[in-house]
Amino acid sequence: MKVSRSTHIALKPETVWAEVQTARLLQHIAWPLVHFIPLDDAAFDRFQPGGRYKVKLRLCGMIPFGTQWIVTSLHEAEGSELPKRLRDNGHSALIPKWDHWITVTPDPNGGTRYSDEVEVSAGALTPLIWAFAQIFYRHRQRRWRKLAESLASRRVIAAEMAAYHSAVQEGDDGRAWYHLERVHIVSQTFLGPHLVGHISMLRFAIQLGNAREALGQTFRLILAPLGALTGRLPIGNTGRSTVSAFAPMPIPVDLAEALRQQDMIL
Repeated sequence: MKVSRSTHIALKPETVWAEVQTARLLQHIAWPLVHFIPLDDAAFDRFQPGGRYKVKLRLCGMIPFGTQWIVTSLHEAEGSELPKRLRDNGHSALIPKWDHWITVTPDPNGGTRYSDEVEVSAGALTPLIWAFAQIFYRHRQRRWRKLAESLASRRVIAAEMAAYHSAVQEGDDGRAWYHLERVHIVSQTFLGPHLVGHISMLRFAIQLGNAREALGQTFRLILAPLGALTGRLPIGNTGRSTVSAFAPMPIPVDLAEALRQQDMIL
C-alpha cells in the first residue's frame, strides 16, 4: 500500500536538499511520534549513497517498536541540479518493506515543493502500518514547515536583538524599545523566543526604572504560555504595556518583507 503527500517548504531547494540528507533533520521532524536510536557502527549523521543504518525505534519517545534498517541512496536528474531524490529502502522484521522516496523540486511560486512517497508491506498488519504512515508523514511535513518558518524568523529576531543592544549602548532608549517591539512581533508564534523577548523587555524596564512597564511585562510573561497553548495570539502586537495584550496590530511592511526575503535566501 502506498502513501503520497506533498507540501511547500519556504526555503531554497538547495537548503532543503542539504537538510534531508542529515539524521538531525530526520530526528527533528519525526519527533515526538518516532525517535531513532542508532545501533550499528555506521555514522548516523549524514545519509550517504549505499548507506545502511540500523536503528532502534521508540514511538512517542518511549514505546519500543523493534529495530529498522534505513538503507539510503541518492538520485539526481542527469544534467540538471533538480529535482533531487533521496530513497530509504528500509525494512525490519515487522515491516519487510518501507520504501520511502523524498523528492525536492523548486516551487514555481518560490521555495521548495517537497514530497514523501512510501510503499509499505507488512503482511496482515499492512493496513495498520499504512494508516500509521498517513499520520506520520502528515506530522513530518507539518514539522518541516514549522522548522522553515522558525529558521527564517529566528534570523530576523537575531538582527533585531543586535540592533536593540546597539541602541542601548548608544543610550537611545526609544530606538531600543522599537527593536524590542519588532522582536515581539516576529517571535510570538515561538514560545521560547517569545518569552525571551518579554524577559528582555522586563529587564530593560527595570533598568530604566519604569515600574508600569515592568508590571505589564510580568503580566505578559504569564500570558505567553497560555497563548501558545490556545493558539490565540494577537498577530502584530508590539508586546508593550502601552497597548492591549489582546489587540492584533498591522505588521510593519519592512518587517514582513524581511521575513519574506529570509524565506527566499536561507
